[in-house]
Amino acid sequence: MSDNVSQMHTPQGKKLVRRILLFSLILLLVLGGCALYFFRDSINTDAMRRYFKYLNVTETSHTGHFSFDAHSGNRYAGLGDGLALASVSGVTVLDANGAEQASLQMQMSLPELRVGKDAALCFDAGGTSLCTVSRRKGAILQVTSERAILDADISPDDCVCYSTSESGYRSVLYVYNAAGTKTYRWLSSSRYLPVCTVSTGAKYLAAAALGQQEGMFQSSVVLFDTTQDEPLRELPLGDELILDLEFLSDDTLLAIGETTASWLKLDGTVLGHYSYADAYLKDFDDGGSGFLTLCLNMYKAGSRYSVVTLGADGTERGSLFIGEEILDFSAAGKYVAVLTASDLRIYDETLTLYASTDNVAAATDVIQRADGSAILISGGSGSLFIP
Repeated sequence: MSDNVSQMHTPQGKKLVRRILLFSLILLLVLGGCALYFFRDSINTDAMRRYFKYLNVTETSHTGHFSFDAHSGNRYAGLGDGLALASVSGVTVLDANGAEQASLQMQMSLPELRVGKDAALCFDAGGTSLCTVSRRKGAILQVTSERAILDADISPDDCVCYSTSESGYRSVLYVYNAAGTKTYRWLSSSRYLPVCTVSTGAKYLAAAALGQQEGMFQSSVVLFDTTQDEPLRELPLGDELILDLEFLSDDTLLAIGETTASWLKLDGTVLGHYSYADAYLKDFDDGGSGFLTLCLNMYKAGSRYSVVTLGADGTERGSLFIGEEILDFSAAGKYVAVLTASDLRIYDETLTLYASTDNVAAATDVIQRADGSAILISGGSGSLFIP
């Protein structure tokens, strides 16, 4: 009799234990979700991602270590988890382990480098050579222009544009899609268009135009719809020399000038405007997620450097004085890396210090990555710094 009673109560006891365990698990998930919500601003998810991503990275591992020929004219940029390098002899793309994924030999005097999603654009500033190389497909585009290439750009989806001139024309603009096929050409016999940029899908092309009005220097942005024969519209920028143009989205342009930065809608609406005041623009980086980073100096020569981050409305998100020469700086994701002779400091977009390390390897270049890590370039090698 007692055996029968024992057998009847055993399943009920197991059900009770399962219910308690299930309730505890649900409670833990709810509490964990609440904690993630309420402490979402203080929890650094990038740190967790880096922990798992670089779990097996050690001082002797090959991940994050790159080797190449050193040259003072080299240009560097991050491409995926790897490194793109432009040199006087061509362009090379390395993967996360430092192995060569693609390369193209091309003689250049002043190499310039831009990167998109999967491709690196390299051109000889003032020369006649331009190419794009994909880390997945190898060489995509190789161009030898009739005259000097003044500027070139690559979109986030690897479309390309460049500005040059040809016999009988002051400026000629070319657009190529991500497959390397020419899709648009604009010829101007009357205007100089030395700076250009292209949107995703090569839908829009924008170029800075130099001109004058009533004897005074004037600049503007000429906007093209690449499905139409005539310019879409012209956006005036006043007495400002435009150094660079970038599509921040399909309907928003960033114009970097010698003394100001402006954010413009394609319909001409000014979203934001920022003046460098009495400072000199030394460099800039629009690679941050939703912000622009400027490197300014109070003097043309000297070490009174400052770093400023700006939102798309032209307001400061952060400002920081650096009491020594900035060798290089880079922005990606929500981080800004500032390299000096003494150390590397990584800040968030408000320029609050996030991580730092001594510059013991005498690095000269830095590439910030969106996950918070950075590549330090020294001589003919690059190494990964993981906060």
